Amino acid sequence: MTFFDAMQRLSRSSTSPLLIGGLELSRPERVEPFFQQSTDAVFFFNHLGEIIYFNEQLPRMLGYSKETLYNHFAVFNPPEQHASVTAFFERALAGETVHYTAQGLHADQHRLTLKITNMPIEQDGHVVGVYGIARDITREKQLEDDVVHIRSQLELTEQIPELVVFHYDPTSRTIEYSPSLIKYLGIESNPVQPFTNEQLHQRIHPRDFDPLRFQMIRLLDGEIDTFEQEVSVLNADYEYQLLRLKALRRDGPTGLISLILYDLSEVSEARRELAREREQTREIYEALEAAISQIDLSTGHLLFHSKGFFQIFEELPHDLILSRDWLFERLDPRDVPAMKQFIRRLTSGKPSTIQYRLLFPDGRMKWIEDQQIPVFQLDGSIAYTNSIMHDITLQKEYEERLQQLAMYDSITGLPNRLSLTDTIRNWMQANTPFSILSISFNRISDINNAFGHASGDQWIQATSALLNRSRPDEVFFGHLGGDEYAMLVPSSLKDDITSYAETLLSLSVEPILIDPYALFTRVSIGISRFPDDSNDPIELMKHSYTALRRSRRENQSAVHHYASNLDIDYYRRYRLEQDLHYAIERKQLFLEYQPKVDSWTGKIIGLEALIRWQHPEWGRIPPNDFIPLAEESALHIAIGDWVVETACQAMLDWSSAGADLVPVSVNVSPKRFLIPGFEHQIEQILAAYHLPAELLELEITEAALIMDDPNISRTLEHVSRLGVRIALDDFGKGYSSMVYLQRYPIDVVKIDRQFATHIAEDTKAQAIIKSILYMAKEFNLAVIAEGIETIQQLETFRALECPNIQGYLFSRPVSAAVMESFLIREVLYPIEACSLASDNIPSFTVQGKIKMLQHQNQTFDFSFSEIQAHRTSTRHLYFTTDTPLPLQTATFEVRLSEGLQLVSCTLTVTAFENGQYAGRYTTTQEAELVLRFFQTLRYNG
Repeated sequence: MTFFDAMQRLSRSSTSPLLIGGLELSRPERVEPFFQQSTDAVFFFNHLGEIIYFNEQLPRMLGYSKETLYNHFAVFNPPEQHASVTAFFERALAGETVHYTAQGLHADQHRLTLKITNMPIEQDGHVVGVYGIARDITREKQLEDDVVHIRSQLELTEQIPELVVFHYDPTSRTIEYSPSLIKYLGIESNPVQPFTNEQLHQRIHPRDFDPLRFQMIRLLDGEIDTFEQEVSVLNADYEYQLLRLKALRRDGPTGLISLILYDLSEVSEARRELAREREQTREIYEALEAAISQIDLSTGHLLFHSKGFFQIFEELPHDLILSRDWLFERLDPRDVPAMKQFIRRLTSGKPSTIQYRLLFPDGRMKWIEDQQIPVFQLDGSIAYTNSIMHDITLQKEYEERLQQLAMYDSITGLPNRLSLTDTIRNWMQANTPFSILSISFNRISDINNAFGHASGDQWIQATSALLNRSRPDEVFFGHLGGDEYAMLVPSSLKDDITSYAETLLSLSVEPILIDPYALFTRVSIGISRFPDDSNDPIELMKHSYTALRRSRRENQSAVHHYASNLDIDYYRRYRLEQDLHYAIERKQLFLEYQPKVDSWTGKIIGLEALIRWQHPEWGRIPPNDFIPLAEESALHIAIGDWVVETACQAMLDWSSAGADLVPVSVNVSPKRFLIPGFEHQIEQILAAYHLPAELLELEITEAALIMDDPNISRTLEHVSRLGVRIALDDFGKGYSSMVYLQRYPIDVVKIDRQFATHIAEDTKAQAIIKSILYMAKEFNLAVIAEGIETIQQLETFRALECPNIQGYLFSRPVSAAVMESFLIREVLYPIEACSLASDNIPSFTVQGKIKMLQHQNQTFDFSFSEIQAHRTSTRHLYFTTDTPLPLQTATFEVRLSEGLQLVSCTLTVTAFENGQYAGRYTTTQEAELVLRFFQTLRYNG
């Protein structure tokens, strides 16, 4: 299984990154080489304990084929260790990093001693797997055991000169060969047929056998730990020789029994044997990279030490006394408390491991891992500790590199989301008021798709540099991902936060150079504040991002502050995104049509088809709310094709009713032109409905042309050759250029509605309109002015000789049935547009708050949004709010207050009429409380 596949199996979300000890795995191609290049075995478990990924070191270490390793970890552990290894794994699943030593089974069934680290793999605060590192310390462990064994023999030989040393295994009832025993008895070593207890008995004189047997039984039964006795033994010359025998046991009731036979006549040979064994011990010490030592805890005296001890400390303590002063002088002050606790654990008799830093006069630092195990005397006191120390400086440097990757973005070098969260937490703990600005440049997906990810990386580096140059020193700047960034702005900044955010919006007018292109963008900003909006770092970031999503829904650069109603608003957006997939088949979408008329005669010269969505819960959904949702997925393709087909069907119906047809324009998403085959789809629809191509008009915005994609130019040329007209919408807004009119087959320009608002008194706007009309005449283009609502605006456009208009002055968007009557009538007359403000706004209002508790059996904990309550009955409360609410399917909590009076209730919103919501009370008791509350207010008023 590849690294990417393993990440996919572990991941619960397509957007949130996986974390190992803070290391973010959002870019597998950059992280995987660190695992593959590790000299240790690296592997990932899923939550069941099954291995799903490993580097090349694991099969080398265990000897299994790669296919066999995709298995549960229990397959590779001895049965007696299953419980302990499982306990460590479960601790890692609970979120803890654990270090332990365990045995592993090699493919040939010999055992390996492994030093293992397990770390949790997390996503969105949940542990989804376990990361493991294993190091083979089998040889090191064996050398350590050999050292202990030889030390045991050396202790015996130092007590008793001129000896024969051997061991008796009570389990197998066999004698372990030793050079001295072989020589004394004159026998040959035979590993296949070990020297048995019975064979030794035959060498002992009969008179000494029963006393010796009696003492051995006592030793085996645990009554005594040692004894001495004189025995006569047949030597190599088959002559009885009187010897002194000493037997003792050191390793519990089932351990080996050490036996020593000595004779003063053999002093010289025993000394030579002792010298050889000491030389063996020295060679083992020098072969080890680790530092092995024995330390008397009561005095600090080094009983012995290997060469590695000097390599670590680079000097020896005076008189070999490892005092606290000597050690703490070389210890990093940050590790002193941990070292004191480590010493306390050892003196209490508990084995322990510590990692600490040693400082040297030349400025160098070493990381040391020290594992010490107390050895007890027969009376239970601590005789000494066995210590094994490793220089782990390289390992720590590797961990620091991982930490660097975990805290900083590799493309920009900026602090990443994890570092941002830590900084937010620190600022909160310091009680520093600040704001979070989430900033997006909104183009990374388009750039990656159009130019490739290398250009996308250039875009990220350029936008991050642009923001970095624009920020004061006291502002903390980090990277969220893609072309999204975050700034932590302290309240002490000289500019208020809104003004500062607006200066960042001006970055949208600066071209950003991505070889060989100069690209413009739309900047979106969301703001949340501490402590006003939250005291939790994660939630405060979430609130800032919620406000950013609202800004992204604007068609231009925008900044939004977080408000509690955005929680419900975002939930509504999420529900709409889900339901939009079924809106066509559930017949919730429909078209309305707004006429385009001749400026002087009112004759209808064309129509614009406008899509609408009537949602069963959320009511009429504005196109600005659901069209961006469609464009974020592939839904815009199906919806766009549905609009064209529905408009064509309406033209057939109007024609059948006797109306003369005029061109109908439909709005086309810029992304639709990037999908091959759109021109053929138009051609097929026109053929299916038997309509002339000149009756269909496609309205496009500059956003489609700014992309400068070859597919767009090719598609426009094709549909233009069919006879379909192309209209450029919102002309005069943004970065309009005559270059587009020259490069693309544009037939119609629609003057943006912003010019109509103040056209009568704005001479500059009039001059721009004159220029557009002159240019259109020279290019032989049709012109339509949008947004005409008053007679004065109409008269001004007539004076400027604008031939066609569209706006509420002649008609709002109407249904297909109403439009049929308009087409039959052919001419519309201007009607002065009414003010958009409602004439029946209630004069009596009570301020209150509302939050959604449940929706479709799902419980929520949203913040409160503002409402104004206007009247109540025994069943319903009538109120207004800027927050869209679902009908019939949700339960809300409402709190109303006036002065010191407060009343609360729960209700279900059942209707939205005349700009007010009607909420039905859950109980009659709550209705009576609110009714009395209103009566009290009216009486006091």
